[in-house]
Amino acid sequence: MNEAYRSQDVITGAGLLKLTPVRQVNLGILNRLFEEWKNNAEAFRSPYFDFSNEEVKSALEEFMNTASQHIAVKRADLEPLLSDSVKDSLKLLLAPATYFEDRIRAVADTEFTHDKAEQLVKYTHIHRGIAEALLGRLTDSGSDSVYQTQAVSWLYEFKDNADLIDDVDQHLIQFAEIFPINLSELRIQEPTKSAPQPQPHKHESFFDSAFSQLEPSTARPVAPRAEPASAVIGEIMAKANAGSSPERDSLNNRFKVDIPKPSEDKSYGSVPLKVENIAGSIPLGQRFMFVNQLFDRNSEHFDKAVYELDRVKSFEEAENLIWHRYASKYAWDVNGEAVTALLAIVKRKFA
Repeated sequence: MNEAYRSQDVITGAGLLKLTPVRQVNLGILNRLFEEWKNNAEAFRSPYFDFSNEEVKSALEEFMNTASQHIAVKRADLEPLLSDSVKDSLKLLLAPATYFEDRIRAVADTEFTHDKAEQLVKYTHIHRGIAEALLGRLTDSGSDSVYQTQAVSWLYEFKDNADLIDDVDQHLIQFAEIFPINLSELRIQEPTKSAPQPQPHKHESFFDSAFSQLEPSTARPVAPRAEPASAVIGEIMAKANAGSSPERDSLNNRFKVDIPKPSEDKSYGSVPLKVENIAGSIPLGQRFMFVNQLFDRNSEHFDKAVYELDRVKSFEEAENLIWHRYASKYAWDVNGEAVTALLAIVKRKFA
């Protein structure tokens, strides 16, 4: 920060693209500015004016794009953005499964859409292959969106694919250009070359043009679709109308559990009667057992888990969610009575 602000009071968008040697950190800052840019457009909406009028939409789009071409961030405002971006970048580097699941579940009770998948690809440099695989799987599904649980299920299918994972040491060297990182002291507890100053273009935002300014040697291909202001305006209008070594172990590896084989399915108990929903089929006594033994005595976590399980469409998807999310997160005894009882109830819904 001292170097960046040595001869200037503000940093422009082009300056942010080359702020640090770690491209992921720079992208993280831009991603946060993009979200703020969308929030500002949202704030313009008022019940007293017709924001569906074509002239109004065009003027607002032009204003948003013009504003985005004049990014000017003071040091006091940039410091928290930089700090958060560094933390997220290290989480992405050392615990990618945790990072991507957090991104998928960033907003509760919303679906994983094509736009979100493309934004994830666009602002991901480290382990970008995983983000591209998520986008590819969503595209292949033929749907514009899927439940978050389905996206997380895809994530855990290919999170250990070596072809999608970058060399960690290569990125650590870039971090070390600013500050040496001692992995033995770093524990994740919770789940670049200069670019020329972009020239403003009518109906094109900085968040569209900035990525095309990067030289091919420093950047992978940009996501298929960008984020024009018209797309953001459309989103706002839609809302209005609709309402390995110890020091490198990831969070997932440290709490990894053995998944029962299909042949062990009998351990889930008998399936006497199909139920319409899981929440309404759990007796009070079993609820206490599940909350105390499986969810660290946190009834809110239990209720959220049951809600998610009731939304999935198949037992396979529910089972995948149980093993890859809850069993890992709460370090379950997979052969325990509580786990077996929960699986039996879940299976009854899909019997």
